[in-house]
Amino acid sequence: MNAKFSLSLLLTAALAACTTVGPNYQAPAANAPAAYRAAAPAAGAELQRDWWLMFNDAQLNALEAQALQASPTLAAAAARIERARAVFGATKADELPRLDVGGSVTNLRTSAKSVTTPVLGGQAIVFDGTQTGLQASLGWEIDLWGRVKREAEGAQAQLDASTLDAAAARVALTADVAAAYWQWRALADEGTALQRLRDSRANAFKVAQTRFDAGSSTTQDLERVRAELASADADVADLPRRQSLVLNQLAALTGQGSADLKLQASAQSPLTTPPAIRAGLPSELLQRRPDLAQSLAQLHAATAQVGIAEAAFYPSIRLTGSFGYQSKELGDLLSAPARLYNVGPSISLPIFEGGRNKANLAGAKAQVDESLAAFRGRMLQALREVDDALAELQGRAAVVEAQNQTLASASQALTVAKSRYDKGAVSYLDVTEAERTPLATERALAQLRGAQWAATAQLVKALGGGWATPGG
Repeated sequence: MNAKFSLSLLLTAALAACTTVGPNYQAPAANAPAAYRAAAPAAGAELQRDWWLMFNDAQLNALEAQALQASPTLAAAAARIERARAVFGATKADELPRLDVGGSVTNLRTSAKSVTTPVLGGQAIVFDGTQTGLQASLGWEIDLWGRVKREAEGAQAQLDASTLDAAAARVALTADVAAAYWQWRALADEGTALQRLRDSRANAFKVAQTRFDAGSSTTQDLERVRAELASADADVADLPRRQSLVLNQLAALTGQGSADLKLQASAQSPLTTPPAIRAGLPSELLQRRPDLAQSLAQLHAATAQVGIAEAAFYPSIRLTGSFGYQSKELGDLLSAPARLYNVGPSISLPIFEGGRNKANLAGAKAQVDESLAAFRGRMLQALREVDDALAELQGRAAVVEAQNQTLASASQALTVAKSRYDKGAVSYLDVTEAERTPLATERALAQLRGAQWAATAQLVKALGGGWATPGG
């Protein structure tokens, strides 16, 4: 028996190494352009994994650390990795033989009236007693066509996709936290400019009221200044609402309640021009962005499913065997006469299945086409996101430069107005009028700075947030 069993194992191992049906996975060409449409900075900072550290902002660092630790999004992504790892482990187990050991004690009596009861000398033979058994069983599917291998390959690709999904979630989370934080800081800067503008409008209204009471100005002049003050009051009153919305967003991103989130605006200097970040070449996006690598892993998994579907057209061979002992007396259980065994292959060949296998194969091939189209679409979207962020940064920089020129000219005009007021050439209302443009420009610059930093976060997210493939 041992020689026959060993020979069966050798033959099945040789058969299992014969072939693997289905196409082998090949990564598609990215077809990325040579350069981005928008002007990318020739030099700039390289994104590291923890890219936000380059800004040397203690509050931002604390928020990012809190988000990475407590975000439900990352927790869910980690759970998906563990689930995919478990599926991969179960699939890999199918490549190995399965061995089960069991024992039994059965108290039985056969019927004397059954048509299957043996008869000897006209008397029915009835079996009555206790039977004890000890048995080991072996089962192993001979992977003749590579179905089990393709299943393991697909499970590995799904595990890779889950890991990359978690990396993409980390990129998106850290960029969103930074964008919300910088928006909050921009609102604080805007609040300072708004309060100065409101104070200026209040002074202008006092002067206008005094002149109106003295009969030296019209009702129209007074109401115009009153309306400007009311508008400034409305903007100041609306600012806490806008700040609360951003803080609520930050709290959700960092996995905490809004009431638990404490930020100090007074400790921050106004936002300046954000540092340039090197965008690199479009062809580098495959190494930069985990969502693109995830899309390729999903394509790999879909390709493996084609091989699994093709294997269903071929015979399935399974080697089964058992060895053990069976006896009515416990003391004789392990004796040679009580020994029993069986070993041999079983073959299953699909003859008629109503077109199921053809439909499954067609569906698997369609899934490959869908996954390939999804990758190409995601690649185009990634290129667009980088171009959008670069265009936003470039456009905002031009507007900031124009507003700085406006502020410089308006500040000079204000200086002249104050000088003339000191000499008695104009009234104080003329000074407050001259303050209108520089103060409004300061508010616009605060909003533009916020937009620049938001575009920086958008660029970080579009470039993959410092993530890179292992060894890349």
